[in-house]
Amino acid sequence: MRFNITDNVVVRALSRICDMVCLNVLWLICCIPVVTIGASTTALYSVMLKMVKNEEGYIFRGFFKAFKSNFKQSTFMWLILAALWIVWLIDYRVAMIMPGNVGVVMSVIFLAIGFILLSVNIYAFPLTARYENTIKATLKNALILTVGKLPYTFLMVIVLVAAVIASLWNTVTLLFAIPLWLLIGGSLIAWLNSFLLRRVFLVLESGNDSENENKSEND
Repeated sequence: MRFNITDNVVVRALSRICDMVCLNVLWLICCIPVVTIGASTTALYSVMLKMVKNEEGYIFRGFFKAFKSNFKQSTFMWLILAALWIVWLIDYRVAMIMPGNVGVVMSVIFLAIGFILLSVNIYAFPLTARYENTIKATLKNALILTVGKLPYTFLMVIVLVAAVIASLWNTVTLLFAIPLWLLIGGSLIAWLNSFLLRRVFLVLESGNDSENENKSEND
């Protein structure tokens, strides 16, 4: 009996970790100009959504192909979301300094708005990676999924927020987290979220039409 070393669980796991490290480095490098964060995140999810189903193919080729093909739309969408975050941050800081119960109520309201905005961010770029659609329709679908699939939304928000809080908890955790984020942090979160997103997207795919064509079939 011939033994195929590549058909080993440990080897496959190490290969997957290596792919995720490469993706994380690519994602970080392409995020450096800041304005390209949207395109880089879309490219990351384009590969990761396939990776969770073992359909990823060539990592580098798939990443840069998605980066190039989605650059314009992802960049515009990122700028819109970044502007909304700036407005939210200013309003939230104002609410925090309001006196009495008014300040408490307004702070809670803006925290809820922040949750929705973060959730839309989480959905928007994977939606762009997987479907052909306009920016308006993509953001609308992201908002619909935020509310319509609330348990999944909570899980994905918790994964991201918990990772950030744990990293910033104290100096020791920060020193440990920095190299982890540089190596695999972003791709690991995208990998975990992609398992949930695959199930969430069944909502759209069950009613799929010619206007909302699945990109993964064309890549």
